[in-house]
Amino acid sequence: MLAQWWKKPNSVSADPTCIAGVAVVMGHPRIEEEFSNVPADLTVAELGRRLKGQKYKLGNFQTGSGIVKFGIMPVPAEEMAKEKEKKDGLFSKLGGLKERIPFINNWRNNRFYFDTLFAMLLLALLGLTCAALSRVDKTQVVFLATAAASGTGMRIFFAVLGTIVSSYWGRLFRDMQTFTPYVDLGRGDAEPDPTILLRKHTFPITAFLPLMWKGHFTAASVAFTGLAAEFLIIALAGLPYRPGQQRGEFLFWSVLSLAILTLMVLQLLIVNVWRRRLPMLTRPPDTIAAVMTYVAGTGMSRDFESLSMVKTKDRDRAIKELGKSYAYGWRREQDGQARWVVDEMRIKEGAPFATRRVDSFETNRF
Repeated sequence: MLAQWWKKPNSVSADPTCIAGVAVVMGHPRIEEEFSNVPADLTVAELGRRLKGQKYKLGNFQTGSGIVKFGIMPVPAEEMAKEKEKKDGLFSKLGGLKERIPFINNWRNNRFYFDTLFAMLLLALLGLTCAALSRVDKTQVVFLATAAASGTGMRIFFAVLGTIVSSYWGRLFRDMQTFTPYVDLGRGDAEPDPTILLRKHTFPITAFLPLMWKGHFTAASVAFTGLAAEFLIIALAGLPYRPGQQRGEFLFWSVLSLAILTLMVLQLLIVNVWRRRLPMLTRPPDTIAAVMTYVAGTGMSRDFESLSMVKTKDRDRAIKELGKSYAYGWRREQDGQARWVVDEMRIKEGAPFATRRVDSFETNRF
């Protein structure tokens, strides 16, 4: 991880994990045109096919307003020709195979189906834990006599189950950080700090307090449960019966497993109810390309043209000092094309934040 951090481009000083971080590196005329013309109802799979064969890199370029900045730009045709001469590796072939296998295009249904399977696993583990706890003096009845002969193997098996649960919860934790800003943006007139400046954290322990501070309580509770999920691996590993097991030890691990699994089931229900508050997102904003389709050709990205080479704190302070509010909504451009965008709300200078419909964006003027 440290090696990857030091490979980070030197010119990218600010954290690019938030919406504003992506908007800051926009500005190349060809990139703006290409991504602002993406149809509103285009799915992720269709976007991948649309961008197939295109390559992008970070570099210096001149924006439409004449400013030279560092950001995302297309790879010249000459460089692309050289790349095509190289043979594709194994991972490139696997990526191409993945594109040829259609799955579920609707990302909401996709996540709901996986959450349902995950809930079934949680309920199965919860039922097993309850059964073991109710037979605390005869745990060999629950885990069978074979568990005694292969106690280590059974403990490893349950530790693997705990790892699967923890890994899936990690994906849920990343999802919550990705989608949380769009709830407030969908209401309109949102302040920048808890929305476009909301950074993603790798670990739940570093995300809990920032999410609480910015009022994202559902996402913070998912981060807290993510911390508990790490202990579930140890708790489940201590659950299977083995000869010589102390009663107090078994009670501790079983009660801990029961508490964590119950918390996760309840939290999963809350998350699925919370998702209903999300605005219409035809493409989940969990990739740079998807976010680029929402911020390309906006007044927000033009406001941030000079912030691509400043540090995170300086960038965030400059954006807050603009005194603008932001929203996610449906907008019709001058050419008649309608699209979903994250953009500033056009309010008079010095005016307070006012409630306004998210579809009331003014038409972009270049």
